[in-house]
Amino acid sequence: MREYNITPDGDFFKVEVSDEHGYNTTVFEKNVIQASLFIIKWWNGSEERKETKDKVSKALEWCFNKENK
Repeated sequence: MREYNITPDGDFFKVEVSDEHGYNTTVFEKNVIQASLFIIKWWNGSEERKETKDKVSKALEWCFNKENK
């Protein structure tokens, strides 16, 4: 489930965001507009992020299996 939280943190805004695949990140932005834009960018990149992480997982699994044969 997509979730986000924007909270003031000193001179910045702390942005905690997760996508529908369960990947999450935390960043600090200078204002609420930049925080909101980051959230949209994070959500728009969710499919590409999942595909990349799946490929890395498969490559690591292949390497692990090859070493253990």
